[in-house]
Amino acid sequence: MSLSKDPEKISSMFDDISGKYDKLNHILSFGADRAWRRGLVRELSRRIEATGRTVSNTKVLDLACGTGDLSALLNKSGFNVVGGDFSPQMLLKAMAKNPNIEFVSADAENLPFEDNSFDAVTICFGIRNFNDRGKALAEIGRVLKPSGILAIAEFSIPERYMWKKCYTLYFKHVLPTIGGMVSSNKSAYSYLPESAFDFPAPILFAKEIESAGFSDIRITSMTGSVTHFYTATILKQ
Repeated sequence: MSLSKDPEKISSMFDDISGKYDKLNHILSFGADRAWRRGLVRELSRRIEATGRTVSNTKVLDLACGTGDLSALLNKSGFNVVGGDFSPQMLLKAMAKNPNIEFVSADAENLPFEDNSFDAVTICFGIRNFNDRGKALAEIGRVLKPSGILAIAEFSIPERYMWKKCYTLYFKHVLPTIGGMVSSNKSAYSYLPESAFDFPAPILFAKEIESAGFSDIRITSMTGSVTHFYTATILKQ
């Protein structure tokens, strides 16, 4: 049975942990979250440049932007970025940290943008929290321009036995304990690893992306396959 992802509850959960979210990201990933964000920006830059476009002329929607760390990195790399999230407290943190970036309230399943508004959409460790991924991917396709690029980073379960065993022990037992102690919200840091185990394997998620009208889907494994990058191009006239 799939994990419950009621949008109001998920938004409220992220509101509650917003104050300690950045600190815990760095602690619980042993600092790897910074490298993962840099890697996703590199993957997006390669895809954009391969089309003959330039980064400076690329408008990006950073969806499920949280406190804006990826938005800031995209901006620093030369992209024209808009950050979107449905957690009010996360957005307030993002705006306080990055006053030079536009942030908007945005539900992935009902995006507040016109058709063909963006050259690219990024999602960094957020799509596993979407209640209806198919609907969200369709909305992303709608707001992307023809030949627009989707770039996603998300957790995945390692396939190698010992690595998977260590990963499972850490994610299901150590991470919730540390996260709960620091944030004072153990249920949030129990949900977060469970949402990673609930997420489909890379090849299955790639099929979901394809079903939403994307092509040229590329999957890149990172850090012993605990994270994967997915990039794709929207098929539309």
